[in-house]
Amino acid sequence: MRSSRGGGRRSASAGPDPLRVFLTGGSGFLGAETTRRLVEAGNECAVLLRGDIAATRLAPHAARLHLVSGDLFAPESYREALKRFAPEAIIHCGWRGVAGADRNDLGQLDNIVATGRLAEAAAEAGARILIGVGSQAEYGLLSGRVAEASPTEPTTLYGVSKLAAGRALLTIAAERGLRGAWGRVFSLYGPGEARPWLVPSLIRAFAAGRSPDLTACEQIWEFTHVGDAAAALLALLDSEASGVFNIGSGEPTPLRDAVLMLRDLVAPGIEPGFGRTPYRPDQIMHLEADISQIRRATGWRPAVPLARGFAETVDWLQSSGDAGIH
Repeated sequence: MRSSRGGGRRSASAGPDPLRVFLTGGSGFLGAETTRRLVEAGNECAVLLRGDIAATRLAPHAARLHLVSGDLFAPESYREALKRFAPEAIIHCGWRGVAGADRNDLGQLDNIVATGRLAEAAAEAGARILIGVGSQAEYGLLSGRVAEASPTEPTTLYGVSKLAAGRALLTIAAERGLRGAWGRVFSLYGPGEARPWLVPSLIRAFAAGRSPDLTACEQIWEFTHVGDAAAALLALLDSEASGVFNIGSGEPTPLRDAVLMLRDLVAPGIEPGFGRTPYRPDQIMHLEADISQIRRATGWRPAVPLARGFAETVDWLQSSGDAGIH
């Protein structure tokens, strides 16, 4: 019989009891890594999918997963299957409109309602733990070291919607007597990262022999490895933590150093185009996640140094047959 933990865990020597976990966004960048780690830790997982699992990052784990065919934005499409699975916890990674071009689309607001409906359906299905994935965008243009108590002044509808969705999830959890946690993830990167983002874009440019057009790269930024972020979500699951938690590396890096590190891994002879692109008027020059709160609450801490994480990302792009990476 499983422990009746409402967020507690067994002793460190015994390890946490396995749980029945329902995931949204389980085929996405962070969701797939989280699902893999949950399955390998012995948890029983169900994943909400709209398409064929064979076409997703979850394909290698398909035999060990419960597949729920449905749409996050149509609760009636998954409600009965969720009740049948009877999860003890949900991890909500799903989101519509992650790409930069979509971050001020009005459709972002649909994510707030979808998150609330999911939390409500999970509570009705018997879940005791609700965990959701937020974003640094909830803080807006804050500069310097950012803690959970820092002002939240998002400047995009993406940030506005993440902030509101997190509050909705935590409010529903409190009303239902459940444990709720919301992890604000900072600057994710790593193997499996989608095409538009900075790290894979730089790798592709260097691999193609191009000198990328860049700002002066005087910024100091966070880079959070996807494996560390997934481990943080599992730490929130296997602890008694509730509330909002920053998830980051806790070790900000000068952007120029990061660019040169990638250059040296791929094409040491290329000179990056520092200063060719002007800074945006709203450019954040220093963004650093204060991760002391999640460390105190769960014992989690990042494990992947930036140099190793960048090397893993380069290797993944090469092994995946990505165009221009050899």
